Amino acid sequence: MEIQGLAFLPCIWVTWTLLGLCVTYTMTILEGHAPTYILYISETGSYFPESNVFTTVFMLSSILGAATIFFQYRFLDIQSAAIQIHRSPSQKLLLLVGLASCIGTSVVAMFQVEHFPVIHRTGAFISLGFGAVYNVCQSKFLYQMSLSNLYMCHIRMALSLIMAGSLITFFLFKITLIYELCTRRHCKKICDTSAVISEWLSVLTFMLHYLTYCKDFQDLCIKWKWNKCDIITSRNRICIETKLSALQEDI
Repeated sequence: MEIQGLAFLPCIWVTWTLLGLCVTYTMTILEGHAPTYILYISETGSYFPESNVFTTVFMLSSILGAATIFFQYRFLDIQSAAIQIHRSPSQKLLLLVGLASCIGTSVVAMFQVEHFPVIHRTGAFISLGFGAVYNVCQSKFLYQMSLSNLYMCHIRMALSLIMAGSLITFFLFKITLIYELCTRRHCKKICDTSAVISEWLSVLTFMLHYLTYCKDFQDLCIKWKWNKCDIITSRNRICIETKLSALQEDI
């Protein structure tokens, strides 16, 4: 049994996450749970019933993200061996960084900011902070090992840098003393608005980055067999061959 072309995986991940955010935002506004249209992402999942949707969206998003990052790691592992570039330690480290980002996303899903503000914000910091590091570093590696053309590699890097810049802007306007030093209401409103825009932009560019994996994943497939795990190549297609052990039971 063979699953050809895993390009659907990053597409589903990105579509599911962004569509889910649109749904929770719309529900929050329609339910009257927000005094303004300018909302932080966390505020779209603070109250019932949108909190349930928020949890479901981000839990599944963390699973899809972990799967995408794992297959991207295997792809890069194969590509680096093919062109004789030994980067296995750095790729393993980046795999851990990417998976940590997904764990942070699951923490965000399980602990809403309204009831667990410290845990929620810690999870958000891990999710986006580690995600930014992962995206920038992988974008650099993919210039050499990706099947995408140079133009797509430039887009990927630009999205990663915009995400990193948006996160820095968010921290400047929300976390640092800039917000605290604002004594006028108008000043604080500007800081809040800038932080909200930066947060949404960072998440949008974070997700759009993974759409650029579609070209690589079109040439990635899985083969399921028995009793062994291996990686094979077939023409221009790379197959991760996963073998399943048969279950035997004495009667």
